[in-house]
Amino acid sequence: MKYVYVKNLNGSNLMPCKPAKARHLLKAGKAKVAMRTPFTIKLNWQCEGNVQPVKIGLDKGAKYTGFSVIGNGKILIDGVINHRNNVSKQMENRKTTRKDRRSRLWYRAIRYLNRYSLNRAGRIPPSIKANVEEVYRVVKKLPLPISEIWIEDVQIDISKLNNPDLQGKDYQKSSRLHENLRLACLMRDEFKCRICKKDKIKLEAHHIQFRSNGGKDTINNLATLCDKCHDLLHAGKVSLDMKGENGFKDRMAQRTMQGKTHLYQLLGTVAPVNKVYGYETAEYRKSLGLKKEHYVDAMCIASLRNKEVIWYSKDNFYNINFRASQNRKHYYMLPRKGKGRVKYQVNKDLHGFRKGDLVLVKSYEKIVQSIYSTGLLFLGRIKNEPTVSTPKKCKLLTKAHTINFVCSEQNI
Repeated sequence: MKYVYVKNLNGSNLMPCKPAKARHLLKAGKAKVAMRTPFTIKLNWQCEGNVQPVKIGLDKGAKYTGFSVIGNGKILIDGVINHRNNVSKQMENRKTTRKDRRSRLWYRAIRYLNRYSLNRAGRIPPSIKANVEEVYRVVKKLPLPISEIWIEDVQIDISKLNNPDLQGKDYQKSSRLHENLRLACLMRDEFKCRICKKDKIKLEAHHIQFRSNGGKDTINNLATLCDKCHDLLHAGKVSLDMKGENGFKDRMAQRTMQGKTHLYQLLGTVAPVNKVYGYETAEYRKSLGLKKEHYVDAMCIASLRNKEVIWYSKDNFYNINFRASQNRKHYYMLPRKGKGRVKYQVNKDLHGFRKGDLVLVKSYEKIVQSIYSTGLLFLGRIKNEPTVSTPKKCKLLTKAHTINFVCSEQNI
């Protein structure tokens, strides 16, 4: 079911409503449009503000972060946050520009020793800090009254690698290898087969000393093999010359993502933060028979503890992208032939339009991708839809935002 999100007169978030009720409120003049994507209305009177518990699950990743907001046993909104991947490149460009400026202004006093912030305690690299704060910005932007935040802390529980039965009798009932151990084995071997060295194929955790011969379910007795090599090994056609690995706990401690403490502190200002392990999410998702996706994992994270059965749908699914509102660059990195240093212009305002604006053209809602020097607006190459238009044929719907929600039904 599609939802329309609601804000109170004072700007606080309320529970969403059905589109029919939103149309009634808008026609009666009791509400106005506050945001087009996701479509949100704002009441013209102060409502009581009674809301139900709403949980959000976050599956944090380096390139993509899945989120799913659950309330009243339904998915109110979910989607994927597409993190910016050009932060490191921009930092390198800034370093090059600074070095070039240093060579031109050689007569000025040296200033690089002034950057004591590089050595301060608890400093987070800009690329990781930007990645973490993007999640926080999206959570704050969501038009829902979030009361709990559930997030996947780390993929495995290190304390259970040699004793997978710490949680009681539940795991003793199954004869399958514990998911925590299986995932830990694959991560240690960098998701590659120990015989053919291939990756991106179906992998299994193999017991070096068979359980039938007394081998134990421990990290030191496991090796990663692909499906084909695993069958050949049991058939005696290939051999595996290894004795497991030690020191895995120290290696896993180093893999802990930087910036997690900063992320938890930021999210804690929105709602209480609760953590789960990645192997728990994987087990629960497999028990439900769902596919491996970031937003599916986020739904499982939010409903893991109380085992709440949620009927999954993508009715309120959004892809979230980021667009810079300004740029510190004044000139192009390299001089143009015959022109010398050329000024760099970003988000140029032309006839009232800027890059990132949402416009209406021929009954289509499109985002302005770029503006040509001739004055034409480029709207993206999509079959059977307008790609280029003049400003006169476009109607401005929403000015450009730094956070863009793109509905799954829109091909923008």
